[in-house]
Amino acid sequence: MTSKKLTYDVCIIGGGVAGCATAIALKNKAPFLSVAILERASNMLPNDASLPRIGETIPPQASQQLQQLGIWDSFLKCNFQQSYGTSASWGSSELYHNEYMYSTYGYGWHLDRLTFDRFMIKEAKKKGVSIQFKTSVLSSKKKSEFWYLKTNSNQKQTIIKSLFVIDATGKKAAFSCLQQVTKIKEDRMVGIYRFYNITNSNKTDLGTGTCVETDPYGWWYSATLPNEKLVIAYMTDADIANKMQIRRTHIFDKHLFKTNYTRYRTENSTNLIEPQIVAAHTQFLSSSVGNSWLAVGDAASSYDPISSLGIFKSLTMSQFAAYATVDFLKGDLSALPKYQYIITLDYKGYLKKRQEYYAQEQRYPNSSFWERRQRLQTITN
Repeated sequence: MTSKKLTYDVCIIGGGVAGCATAIALKNKAPFLSVAILERASNMLPNDASLPRIGETIPPQASQQLQQLGIWDSFLKCNFQQSYGTSASWGSSELYHNEYMYSTYGYGWHLDRLTFDRFMIKEAKKKGVSIQFKTSVLSSKKKSEFWYLKTNSNQKQTIIKSLFVIDATGKKAAFSCLQQVTKIKEDRMVGIYRFYNITNSNKTDLGTGTCVETDPYGWWYSATLPNEKLVIAYMTDADIANKMQIRRTHIFDKHLFKTNYTRYRTENSTNLIEPQIVAAHTQFLSSSVGNSWLAVGDAASSYDPISSLGIFKSLTMSQFAAYATVDFLKGDLSALPKYQYIITLDYKGYLKKRQEYYAQEQRYPNSSFWERRQRLQTITN
């Protein structure tokens, strides 16, 4: 049964970092706009709120984006763990360190993702953004100047009218796909990850921070987190992961034990969960804009985890998305094409850097994982 109707200037589908950052940027630029976030989850809680969430490190330059959004002081009050650099065994068996102390922006941060996501929701609410949890978009239809979104919330259906819609649904790009847009997937990468409890007794030479190291089938990622937690992930292609059966605990542990550096981080630790899998492929929409709508964050384009740009990109692109939306609502027909140009240009720059980085690893000439990335480089060049 359909109940009340609601009307907004802008509806953002998805209440993650990209959705909240875009909402904040919109209210900064045009406080008079009525903005709503429609989020499927219940108060941003994962299925098991006791477990950590993956995707937890942001680089030093993110400070600039947080300042531009006007949420820098509130962010600092969260007291997230500072990150002073990264380490990598990539292209060589030696471990190289990239110290953030040489960065113009200082240090980065290891985030408690649940706390950070709630922080972003809180900051959006401060700006007057209406946030509707447990709300799913069932269908959408454009009539005249309005979008009519049929939503379901607590088994009640509501028609929401909006002049403009922003897709912030992540890799699913749910709204964009309803508009017949194609998701272009560059690879089949997945991440198989586990979380651990650690103590001061198992501190290694790596200290706190992020470390990556390669092997013939992919590469390992590890990062210390707040509250004495550690995440370790193995990045490879889906078919290789299936062939290795690396989601099995004993096989995951067997390959982890073969690493030169990562394995030492788990000494005297206890694991919190069995290996889990998450999509980590590079993806790009055939179009990130349409008739009174645009996509932002991972919905528009998602990057290889080696870039460490997921959250940073969401914070950055949210501001371009806000400018494009406001200008479009003012009647500027060039606003959305300009936004598409920015998204495309950034994506092309990312692809070039990704190719250059993967090309540094030449130690596994017979590896399917690495050969595919070398072949991709040849094609795109």
